[in-house]
Amino acid sequence: MHLPDPNDELLSPAARKKAWLLFLCTATLIAGLDLWTKAAVFDLLEVRSPTRSTQNGGEQIYVASQQEKTLIPGFFDLEANYNYGAFNGWFASHTKLLALLSCAALLVIASVLWYALGRSTAPSRWFILALGLLAGGTAGNFYDRFELQAVRDWIKWYIVVGDEEYVWPNFNIADSGICAGVILIVFLELFRKEPRVNDPETPS
Repeated sequence: MHLPDPNDELLSPAARKKAWLLFLCTATLIAGLDLWTKAAVFDLLEVRSPTRSTQNGGEQIYVASQQEKTLIPGFFDLEANYNYGAFNGWFASHTKLLALLSCAALLVIASVLWYALGRSTAPSRWFILALGLLAGGTAGNFYDRFELQAVRDWIKWYIVVGDEEYVWPNFNIADSGICAGVILIVFLELFRKEPRVNDPETPS
């Protein structure tokens, strides 16, 4: 039985353009929504953000005052916060390095898509969407790190058990996009079906 030529499955130029368009539209939507909500919520909460001197002689923006708002009592509040590091404040003293890593991550994500589109097996739309979520989230936080040397967070999730309040570190739309992209990629890998190739010795 004749085996299919892998090159027959290569994406056409039009299909590649559509894939890049989906990627860029997703990334732009997430980054735009992230930056808009950050500005809107910080304005809604009347956040006052002066700067203060740091131990290394630099300047650091911080939340001096705000009007915190409760949306779902005991679960969801709007609370402004500046994260100087990565998740939960990791590497808070290396903001410039984190900004550089964010820029490098954007290049890596775009390179992954470019490589995937050049393979004989075309990537799924879900995979392209996942890369767009990662790129948009990374771009949104990169802007903050570049402009403010800190990332604006405003989503506060928590639960109250007895007299104790258990709080998830504040986050934003960019963080949500990154998490959603990672989860989607993991999901696609777990349930990925390997292409079946007919045995050439099996009669057709």
